[in-house]
Amino acid sequence: MLAKRFLKGIGICLVLAVCAMVFGAAACDAAEKKITIKFAHWYADTHPQHLAIQRFKELVEERSGGSITVEIYSNSQLGSEDVFIDGVSQGIIEMGSSGTMIEKFVPKIAIAEAPFLFNGWKDAEGVFRGEIGKFITALLPEKANMYCAAITVNGFRQFSSNKSMASIDLFKGQRIRVPNVPHFIQMVEQLGGVAVPMALSELFTALEGKVVDGQENPAPTIYTSSFWEVQKYVLRSNHMFSPNFWIINKPFYDAMSDAQKKAFDSSIQEAAAYNWQISKAADDEAFAGLKAKGVEIQEPDAAYRKALQDSQEPVYKYFFSRKEGAEEVVSMIRKYQASN
Repeated sequence: MLAKRFLKGIGICLVLAVCAMVFGAAACDAAEKKITIKFAHWYADTHPQHLAIQRFKELVEERSGGSITVEIYSNSQLGSEDVFIDGVSQGIIEMGSSGTMIEKFVPKIAIAEAPFLFNGWKDAEGVFRGEIGKFITALLPEKANMYCAAITVNGFRQFSSNKSMASIDLFKGQRIRVPNVPHFIQMVEQLGGVAVPMALSELFTALEGKVVDGQENPAPTIYTSSFWEVQKYVLRSNHMFSPNFWIINKPFYDAMSDAQKKAFDSSIQEAAAYNWQISKAADDEAFAGLKAKGVEIQEPDAAYRKALQDSQEPVYKYFFSRKEGAEEVVSMIRKYQASN
């Protein structure tokens, strides 16, 4: 009789244990509810931005145990940049890779593309991946309902021309194609050149026909667009750095479980570091390719670079008068540069 009671007691304990396991698993599943992140951007599938976002997808899906799935929409599949930015703000799209267009929510972000603000890749990465990067994006949750998870890279822009740019005086009178953006136009004019706003699709023909003498773009664009066929010189000016902001809808991020946030945060930072790495490599490869094609790469010395920077004071005044908080950001960057 005692043996039967003992076995019956064991049976009840086993049932209770199984129930606890079942209900515990259900509770765990509820905590780790599966979510999908739609990640929109406008770059081609071969661009370092897309490759880094792919890396993020692989990492976060693995680290979350499959509870997070990332769907990447490249080449503006979910609309142009302004469209998917608004989509992230409204929660229609979970994530996006935006340029400084998000300055419409936080104006001081625009200063990131001020001319001759950065001294090179290490300098730009130190600023954007450090406390200054956090500072310039800190108001996005309040102003735009989004959170900047990481700041990544579009790249440094360079001048090219069929005329030498070995000194700032040689810019005088050169006709330089620029995007139809006010501070681009002002930048060239302050260098002594003639700014010619023009669509990128028209540029090669304009260079070939000598409608313009030169242009400015990141080195990979100069190389892959075959501008080396119609340009003799490239000035490694690094005259403007264009960052990308990986933004996520804030309520969506807040609704993740602690485990999902941990997987997300570690994955996004590793993917962002990878983006900086491969973007710098793509830049170096483009310069090597241009040199191999016979283009003369002109390197400004410290005095020349200072002259380039000094010429842009009116452009900074333009930013400071129109973009609240921009002057404070520049002051922070200059202080950082002085100590690094």
